[in-house]
Amino acid sequence: MSTIKLKTIKATQPIGLIYVTKISPELLLEMSTVDRRRIEEDDQVLGIQRELRPNKVAQIKSYLSTIDATFPNSIIVNTTSEFFVGEAEGSIELKIDESTFTIIDGQHRVEGFRDNPKKDFELILAIYKDLDKPQQAEIFSTINSQQTKVDPSHNLNLELDKKEFTPIKMMIQIAQSFNFDKDSPWHNNIRLLGSGSKGMISLSAFVKPLLDLTYPDKDYYRILNELTKNNKEFPSFINFNYNPERFMFWEFYTKRDQKSIYKILYNYFNSLKIILDKDWLNSNSLLNKTTGYNAMLKLFKDVFIEGYQIGDLSYDFFFSRLTPLKNMNGTISSENYGASGLQATNELYNEMKKTLANSVYEK
Repeated sequence: MSTIKLKTIKATQPIGLIYVTKISPELLLEMSTVDRRRIEEDDQVLGIQRELRPNKVAQIKSYLSTIDATFPNSIIVNTTSEFFVGEAEGSIELKIDESTFTIIDGQHRVEGFRDNPKKDFELILAIYKDLDKPQQAEIFSTINSQQTKVDPSHNLNLELDKKEFTPIKMMIQIAQSFNFDKDSPWHNNIRLLGSGSKGMISLSAFVKPLLDLTYPDKDYYRILNELTKNNKEFPSFINFNYNPERFMFWEFYTKRDQKSIYKILYNYFNSLKIILDKDWLNSNSLLNKTTGYNAMLKLFKDVFIEGYQIGDLSYDFFFSRLTPLKNMNGTISSENYGASGLQATNELYNEMKKTLANSVYEK
């Protein structure tokens, strides 16, 4: 029988003792299992954990490639008396078995190390002993539903503190320009933290669709790692072969050309401001709220490709191409398209696209 001695400190809480220790990811993978939600043959619903999300694991693996990767929060597990060999002052001894630990919280972080060994990386482990299934479920539920969520716009603002010029940092600066530029069609209507603005749309809602047109979200840490490795000069990103019709802003980012992105978006939004003047910045309209904004950005992708192919992304091009939307002026309301959500966004986008398509056909 193989065993392991772990140095521990004990913490007493109403639920019982918690043993806090450290462990290598490889050993934790070897000694742990996950009780995932499932339905047995008798239709009984069992298990605690949600299904593993491959995209989240891939993102964690990407993050682990950065030079300053860290997981300061503990992985939470349960073990049982059958795996306890002994306990001494400041340590416990456990059998090494594939079922020694049941992971209560942290399965994606742990899975990120599978087939992905990292030197000098230890995980903090909080070990409960002999918890029953309802107790484990309660801990999982509390951790994942009761904690206060951090405002997404606050998280974005923290990106400004990075020395690296990430795509997120670039898009935040573009959003700030739209908010503070007195001639901007979005002037004082993007809610920036600390600005006191009561605008139509949050920073997070404004920036996210722009990032979706710049790079795949899963590659954030890959990009950051490239920036960190080349801290004396901006990297060429020669191995980042993104489809320019899917990620149209990537080429501008690689040249640090945020001015061109701002100008292109300025031309686009300014044309819509004129064409849809009854809806633009109208609090009774959906146009400048998250639903309408997302629809506008979906339409922007289509129109951008047309302009890019002919080498014209000027205000005149956008205004001429989008003028048929004047038939929708004053109609972009929740009564016509739903209050919010993906369905409402898609309905508005499809109506805009159909309006433009019909106008081209008539020509």
